[in-house]
Amino acid sequence: MKKPKNPIPALKRVFSRLYDRATGYVRGVGRQTDEILASEPIDFSAPSIPYYENLAARLSFAKVVLYMVLLVFVVVTVISNHKLITYENLYYLAKDIGAASQTAKAHADSLSYPISSEGADFALYRGGLVISGSEVVTAMSASGRQTLSVNVAYADPCARASDKYCLSFGRGEKSFSVYNAFVQVHTETTDFPVYDAAVGDNGNFAIVTRSRDYKSEVVLYDGNMEKLANYRLGGYVTGISMNPSGDRLGVVSAEYENGIWVTKVTVIRVGNRISQSSATVTGALGSTCGFVSEDRFAVVFTDRVMVVNSDATVTGEKFFENAIPTLAAIGRGSVAVLTESQSDLTRATLTVYDRNARESYSLSLDTDHPITKAGNPTALAMADNALFLRAGNTLFRLTGNGSTVTAAAVSHDTLAVLPESSDEVMVCTPAYAYRLTTEDFARPNS
Repeated sequence: MKKPKNPIPALKRVFSRLYDRATGYVRGVGRQTDEILASEPIDFSAPSIPYYENLAARLSFAKVVLYMVLLVFVVVTVISNHKLITYENLYYLAKDIGAASQTAKAHADSLSYPISSEGADFALYRGGLVISGSEVVTAMSASGRQTLSVNVAYADPCARASDKYCLSFGRGEKSFSVYNAFVQVHTETTDFPVYDAAVGDNGNFAIVTRSRDYKSEVVLYDGNMEKLANYRLGGYVTGISMNPSGDRLGVVSAEYENGIWVTKVTVIRVGNRISQSSATVTGALGSTCGFVSEDRFAVVFTDRVMVVNSDATVTGEKFFENAIPTLAAIGRGSVAVLTESQSDLTRATLTVYDRNARESYSLSLDTDHPITKAGNPTALAMADNALFLRAGNTLFRLTGNGSTVTAAAVSHDTLAVLPESSDEVMVCTPAYAYRLTTEDFARPNS
């Protein structure tokens, strides 16, 4: 069977000829206008003025040219993406526009969803929330409306999300699924278990699995669910993160060799050509990781904070002084680490570092500090210039380099604390989630 010719080159030739003709015409009219202005003064009392007649002709022709360009653009776009123009996609586009308008109108103070028998994982998604439970994956809009409900069977449910897609999987199970706000758009069964994943705002995503001969394998996909690359690693992946643009993927993997931890930090650059660079740290285990900017990848080790650029070149490194990290959070522009003193486990310090691993400020949590009095810290999160730290049944909000501390009571069964901004935070429980704003926080009792 004869393969049909690609019509795009022919359209490009037609467009090029039209453009050349339009350019020649405009130049001719321009020369005529210049000649008119040079040969005689403008008589504004005359019934017609040649200068403005020529100008009107140029503008009219420019309008026609723009319409032609628009027509060619539409035709080329339709031909290039005809496989994506389906009734289903148009239907969900219309629903997505409606959901976006609802998001802009109102934010519900609380969201209710099915209770998961084996715990749940949560991720912020398009102003709302995705809940990956053991029996069902649910998406809630910002207004509190349930937009997605898909039955699953996960022993250890996990959720990851970006502005475009959300992804769910059962840790250690051989499948994963990708969703938009309304429907499952992709599901895949893997040969080996899935352990982690990361998603970018452009739709690119990556999953962590393993292979027959390697302890870890990172599989990279584009926004059309097509595989872009496979990366096999000799160590176990302990952390993975994708920058918001989806063109950088950071992977942390570790091996235990001769009684020493060896951690490999890999940055994968996604573009027309996919490439990678790595840095190796000996004697320390890296785990918590994330992008502090589009091209800066931060990793928290057992003995330090390290930041690398897109080439995996170390741009900043700060060692902990006689302390071990217990909690860490990475946000846009900064890294927060809660450490305990190795000589006195009752002494805790909260330190914030900038995008180059330089210390921004440090806060000593002594026995008289409200956070210490509230209980053992169990969760740390950050957004912009605010830190959120949960201790016991209290959620603390720290601003102003830690100088301003406010607190709000939270449920004893809180499972996740997800900051939406420095002024709003979503608190998730097994059956419902609720928003706290700055008005809900007050100065803690001394």
